[in-house]
Amino acid sequence: MIKRSQSPQTTQVSVSPGLRSCPIFRWTLSLILLFLVGCGDGAWNNPYSSDDRGKSIYYSSFAERPKHLDPVSSYSENEAQFNAQIYEPVVQYHFLKRPYELIPLTARSVPEPKYFDVVGNELSLDAPSEQVAKVVYRITIQSGIKYQPHPAFAKSQDGVLLYQGLSEEGLEGKNVLADFTETGSREQIAEDYVYQIKRLAHPRLHSPIAGFMAKYIKDLGQLAQALKKADQDLGNGNQFLDLRQTDFDGARVIDRYTYEIELTEKYPQFVYWLAMSFFAPIPWEADAFYSQPGMKERNLTLDWYPIGTGPYMLTENNPNRRMVLAKNPNFRGEIYPEKGMPEDKS
Repeated sequence: MIKRSQSPQTTQVSVSPGLRSCPIFRWTLSLILLFLVGCGDGAWNNPYSSDDRGKSIYYSSFAERPKHLDPVSSYSENEAQFNAQIYEPVVQYHFLKRPYELIPLTARSVPEPKYFDVVGNELSLDAPSEQVAKVVYRITIQSGIKYQPHPAFAKSQDGVLLYQGLSEEGLEGKNVLADFTETGSREQIAEDYVYQIKRLAHPRLHSPIAGFMAKYIKDLGQLAQALKKADQDLGNGNQFLDLRQTDFDGARVIDRYTYEIELTEKYPQFVYWLAMSFFAPIPWEADAFYSQPGMKERNLTLDWYPIGTGPYMLTENNPNRRMVLAKNPNFRGEIYPEKGMPEDKS
């Protein structure tokens, strides 16, 4: 006897011992079971929630969880898969053109260097390296680009940041970013890019490119020493080290949307570094938010919850179960390129 249970998701089969050895019965039973399975809604082995059916969701998997989503430290490919959707450096690579070509992302144009000799005279772009004593990249970013919604920007009606200066009691019950119910946003500015360059020399952070960049970016090594001293002066090393209070000539703000990077020697490849998340903007509010006592112990850090202006934002980070990138409602949009290689033509 074959009977279907009351639950549409299960089928119970009871077979008398005499029929079990009959080939015709086994064949017929297989057809019946196949029919019953086909009567259900959707694929019988669908691993995804039925609540997500019909939604625009792309599912993927990863073999190794990303360890660093803070752009100052991130350098591996599995981390870049996330960071490339969240952070926006000033330039990016064209989607289709080969060989690879840089195009503006948040900058108004691809930055070009200006070369100067030891007395400040401007040199031509083909000047010999031994004549170049200073290199300046002046970068102007687009206006109107906004960060994703984030609690670091949340403000009260009188303009005070809601989640700064939190006590242990204020952090009670807050274990994931979504536990902070209020969010805000603001426009990204040139200062945010300079702030991130300073973070390469932050005494509490490790950047895999800091030593290399110190060979080229003016005074980056000296900045590291100055920040180390400032951090020691704070005492317990668990307070916000405000990098805005320390200037250095290697990166300086010109106006709201313009900043300069100064190198000490000719290095044409530097512009390609600007396409990496190491040089993406970080707002000081996010640094201050995550620097509060008790945050790190709860995995509330830039390594765990990045903040950017890109098309997606990381809303859930549980790498033992799932990581969720959701649409950034503040993203301005980006048009797929019209030009590419001949084989790209349809």
